[in-house]
Amino acid sequence: DKTFTCTLFMPFEEFEKITTGDEVIEFFQKYFPDAIPLIGADALERDYFRLPAQAMVSVKCSPYHIGDKCVLMGDAAHAVVPFYGQGMNAGFEDCIVFDEIMNQFNEDFSAVLPEYTRVRVPDDHAIADLAMYNYVEVIQFNLYFIFSGMLRSRCFGF
Repeated sequence: DKTFTCTLFMPFEEFEKITTGDEVIEFFQKYFPDAIPLIGADALERDYFRLPAQAMVSVKCSPYHIGDKCVLMGDAAHAVVPFYGQGMNAGFEDCIVFDEIMNQFNEDFSAVLPEYTRVRVPDDHAIADLAMYNYVEVIQFNLYFIFSGMLRSRCFGF
């Protein structure tokens, strides 16, 4: 539909410094000038303030069940930061694994739910860890290129 989504990752203090539409445009002119014509200045000014800055969280819990009556899946059981791109896939996999275990134990929830917890918790905790490790790697990778770019520009004049 020719619209854009913009997600900014920065410290809360930086978000708090931007309090007006003009400051939003100044921020984007400084850091993301090519985004302004794509998104539009009016949309940036309007949309920036629609949703407040929020913390990114990971959820690691165990067990994923209560007795034979309740089971957690997807983000309710294992929300992950978005830096690995596998959170939704892990939720879909929860459904597949749950279905397989349901078949294996003839839909006996007293057996299915503990087995589901036993099988899924290690994998889901691993995907949460991988997402955080990938975040650290992305930051280090970007810092390397920022730093090396600064050195090249000083040494070679471009």
